[in-house]
Amino acid sequence: MGFKKIAGLAVTALALNLIILADANAATISVKCEVRGTSRSKISVDGAGLTGTFYARVTSGVVTKQSKATMIADSSHEVEFDFDSNPNDVKAGATAIPAAFIKSNKVIGYIRRSGTNAIVGAIGATCKAK
Repeated sequence: MGFKKIAGLAVTALALNLIILADANAATISVKCEVRGTSRSKISVDGAGLTGTFYARVTSGVVTKQSKATMIADSSHEVEFDFDSNPNDVKAGATAIPAAFIKSNKVIGYIRRSGTNAIVGAIGATCKAK
């Protein structure tokens, strides 16, 4: 392979890495959660600094649940995914999770890019116990 082709591939690879890193570095993720014994689990996974379409996953213990819908980042480049065991919140759009979903008051929330499934970010949280 000629020098020009190798140099062209190197420049292309570098540009793609910078684009991917810029997207990952710009994103911020937060997770808030609440647990009420075995009667209720509630989780919110929020992302900022995002452009595109995303979905969320939450893990507690050995169980993972994926958001029922994908979201396109709004004009403020934010997405919000809610997971809840309360039927009223599920009717309002939250992804249903079992009331005892949260184990040991710990949750890990992930935001993933739709299409590529690349993890944009992940963060753990200690849930409020009520």
